[in-house]
Formats: sequence, C-alpha cells, structure tokens
Amino acid sequence: MSHALTLIVFRHGETSFNRDRIFCGWINMWLDSVGIDQAQVLGKKLAGEKIDYGFCSDLIRSKQTLAYVLSHHNKAKVIIDQRIKERNYGIFSGHSKKLFKQLFPEKYEEIHRGYYTDIPKGENFKQVGNRVAPFMNDLLRLMKKEKVNVCISAHGNSMRSIVEYLDELSPKQVEKLEFKPTDYKKYRIAFDD
Repeated sequence: MSHALTLIVFRHGETSFNRDRIFCGWINMWLDSVGIDQAQVLGKKLAGEKIDYGFCSDLIRSKQTLAYVLSHHNKAKVIIDQRIKERNYGIFSGHSKKLFKQLFPEKYEEIHRGYYTDIPKGENFKQVGNRVAPFMNDLLRLMKKEKVNVCISAHGNSMRSIVEYLDELSPKQVEKLEFKPTDYKKYRIAFDD
C-alpha cells in the first residue's frame, strides 16, 4: 500500500541585491519592501495547503519568506538547514553583475550559469547539487517516516538543485531554470507503507 504526500518548493523574495543585480550568494540580506510583498503573495497562494514542516536555509531572506508562508500554518514546525543555502559566488559576492558583464562579456554566462564552471573561493552548480542531494535524501526519509507534508524556502540556485533532483534534469536543463519569487513547484510524492 502507498500514500502520497506534498512537497512544495519556492525561492525567497527580492532583496536590494536582487534589484540592483548584485551577486549575493552567502551575504546575509533582508527582504526589501518588494520582497516582503512577494512573500506575502506567496503565503496567500499556499494558505490552503496542508504544511506540517517548513525548511529554510540559515540566510535571513529564506527565513523571512518562510515566516510569511507559515503565517497561514500555525502548527508547522520550522527546520533550518544550511545545505539549502544559496550558491557561494566566492570572489564575485557583493559585486555588480552589470560591471562583470562589461568587463568580461564572453565569461559572464559561463560564470553565472555554467554547471561545472568553478568560481574562485565559491561554488559551481554541481557543488551546490552535491550538498542539496543529501538534504533531499534526508527530507524524503523524514516525509515517509513521519507522514508529513513539507515546504522548502530555498534560493534561486538551491531551488534549481532541488528541482534537478526531483525531476531528474540534465545539467543543461538546470542551467536554464528560472523561478519567480511568487511562484512555487508542488510535488505529490508516493511512498510505500
């Protein structure tokens, strides 16, 4: 016999770094006023869902977005897990994407989206996936054992890795994924009893 549970994943709302096109990565940024509005819209969209656990990274923008979503789910438990934090942009963190494009136009897409492209003192998509996959393995075990529905407040790049894991995507497909802060992906996952 099997039973299906819900897993919902979304990315955090906008920060001033998103608005100004700056590599944010592991820099701890608060949601700006637009990001708060986006998180509230997302919370209303998900108000009718049954959510037992909410996961977020240790970065404040992920925590804030989850708080707005779970404001409609008073009994949900919150778990913070560093494995789903944003991609580390290393030496590019805090620097303008526009300036980088002007100085290195032929390298921008490779650095910004290249699955295997290394960043000095940072991570590529493959490395983000290497920390997200064990998180997902643990999450699915928890869902099966506790029979719980879960939401994940991720970041643009950790969400790419989560979707890659769940949809079994190729590196080229992952590089093209885009997510809006007011959108989410909902999965129904069947577990054997």
